[in-house]
Amino acid sequence: MDRMAAGAPNEVFLVPHTHWDREWYEPFERFRERLIQMMDLLIDLADREPRFSHFHLDGQAALIDDYLEARPEREEDVRRLAREGRISVGPWYTQMDEFLTSGESHIRNLEFGLARNRDLGAERPLAGYLPDQFGHIGQMPQILRHGGLDRAVVWRGVPAAVDKTAFWWDAPDGSRILTEYLAFGYSIGMYVGQCEDAASLGTALSQAAESLRPYTPRNRLLVTVGTDHTMPAARLAPLLEEVNRDGPVRGSIGSLNGYLGSEEPVGALPVWRGELRSAARAHLLPNVYSARAHQKRRRAHVEALVERYAEPLAALVPGSEWPDGKLHRAWRLLLWNGAHDSVCGCSVDQVARDVDARFDEAEAIAEGIRDDALGELASRMRTKGQMSFNPSPFERDGVPGLGWKVETETSQEGGEEDRRPIQLHVAGGRIEGGGFAFRLVDQGDIGDLYTFCPTDEAPPRKPASSDVKGDVLTAAFDQDLQVEVRADGPAGPSSVRLQIIIRNRRPDHRLRLHVGLEEPSSGSVAMSPFEVAERPLASEGGTESPSPTWPARGAVMAGGVAVLAEGVFEYEVVPDPPELAISLLRCVGTISRPQLATRPWPAGPDIPTPDAQMIGEHHVTVTLRRGVSKAELPAAWERASLPTPAVMAPGGGDLPDRGSLLEVEGAELSAIRKVGGTVQVRIWNPSGVARTARVAGHEVVLGPARIEDVVVQRP
Repeated sequence: MDRMAAGAPNEVFLVPHTHWDREWYEPFERFRERLIQMMDLLIDLADREPRFSHFHLDGQAALIDDYLEARPEREEDVRRLAREGRISVGPWYTQMDEFLTSGESHIRNLEFGLARNRDLGAERPLAGYLPDQFGHIGQMPQILRHGGLDRAVVWRGVPAAVDKTAFWWDAPDGSRILTEYLAFGYSIGMYVGQCEDAASLGTALSQAAESLRPYTPRNRLLVTVGTDHTMPAARLAPLLEEVNRDGPVRGSIGSLNGYLGSEEPVGALPVWRGELRSAARAHLLPNVYSARAHQKRRRAHVEALVERYAEPLAALVPGSEWPDGKLHRAWRLLLWNGAHDSVCGCSVDQVARDVDARFDEAEAIAEGIRDDALGELASRMRTKGQMSFNPSPFERDGVPGLGWKVETETSQEGGEEDRRPIQLHVAGGRIEGGGFAFRLVDQGDIGDLYTFCPTDEAPPRKPASSDVKGDVLTAAFDQDLQVEVRADGPAGPSSVRLQIIIRNRRPDHRLRLHVGLEEPSSGSVAMSPFEVAERPLASEGGTESPSPTWPARGAVMAGGVAVLAEGVFEYEVVPDPPELAISLLRCVGTISRPQLATRPWPAGPDIPTPDAQMIGEHHVTVTLRRGVSKAELPAAWERASLPTPAVMAPGGGDLPDRGSLLEVEGAELSAIRKVGGTVQVRIWNPSGVARTARVAGHEVVLGPARIEDVVVQRP
């Protein structure tokens, strides 16, 4: 810091770029019109101005495909610029939200982006470029290392404890990457690209340098020149030559690789381990996880269809074809829908409808592959009866892990997951049943798709009337909001499933399920991609109020109680009385309001989104469990959320009534797929201690929180 205070460095490294939301406050095709204009200008500028040496295409290769689909005649121009290092390609396919997409989706996103990078002959990126995600998962350093990258570039989520623009970021397994922190965002050089003369450019560079010097542990200052949907700065290169002759600050144009690979940071760097979920210097926008909540459930459902049914069955069932083209299409649809403005639900209603249509197509593809493979497997059964398939790597209801079981009419019997109605009753303002207690709480919300903001004049309210008949609760807040809850579960007090139907005609509110805890809790444990993350009660505030809400990828645990549900959901640990509050429905009517009590400035345009008021009927299933450890949480979620599909077996085949397609023990499963002539299995360790797993008879040592790929021969 002393070196910087003395006035150095004075050299600015400029990376011209655009941040490209494929769809957001306008639908995809409207933004593609601007993308075509931008790429046409870029190609022409690169051809006539050799000093404009590089343009960064936001780290997402999908922009190239989006452009060439409309301009196929310019493919050779794009390939030439990629080969010459004039444009970046990847490493991602799209800029996905990290918490709303599965761990496997992140790996495939990187694979798709790097494959397109190789196909175009572009320089391989050094860093995982993550400029606008609403926080970062703890396992991102390991995911990047898994893809062959050892650096990252981030903006949002970095805590106040990180006081330099370079820091070491560690994953829970110990994977470490050197991370560049865009302390003032990817738009710090927005005005640099708009300058019309050398004097104004010199001033803009000096101002950017002055902002960055206290934080930069390098001899050159990184300034990204551009912002959302930016066109190339045609006059930047010639004006920069004038500034370099006369100005106190010198600048050069280059690539992100050129900056990151040219020199190492000077001095000791901060170290951060795990998730980046702070609003110390930039909005975290924490309530996107409850906006259009039905789409969060839908995404998890379609991801599971592809990852845990379609791919494993097609890879393992004897006689099944590997449908490479269909699966490639399904994954592209999921990656398009994973783009952060799409999956977060913080876009105009037309975008949400387009997201639904892509889910429809991906779901149909995955269901077709699953059903074909199950039919092939059923045709091989020796005995006629109902064949069940277990997608989990452990036994369920007598069905072997990743295996099948045939039951005849005489052999069918109840299993551990058989359910029976659970009697409910009202006690002290709460509903009790099966050893658990819960209540429904509604509150006005004058916020937007990004941020919850309570209404001062309307405190949280309980139902005006509640009626319990056996296993069914019917609750009415008023004529515009009614909720029905049906309870069932296995014998014993360890688990209750709540099937919830919400009939909503009320705008601008948030409905939550408050689940009673066995004891007060100072934090929570929640599933996240490739991780079971430990969290405090609230994240760090700064530009926004500290947020007590967090995203859970299907499961969260606090105070001795676990809550399991399909999809990513928003939760809060409420201290008094000790409860887990689960957001069932959040209804708002605009992308972003100009100012909120919980967020002082806007996060986007104030455009109406009437569909996001969630008027209509909604179905949510929540399972309550106790006696679950942190390491057992993923398996508990699988039992609650991954069904065991059944089909009729005609009999007369060569396979026994019970068997397994592949042995996987002692690890969580992420993927089973065919790669070339082999089957690839991806597993991970949810615990904080090393363990030994077995895959197809081979022992695999898994370090704490470690992801590993295992290749087995074609079955």
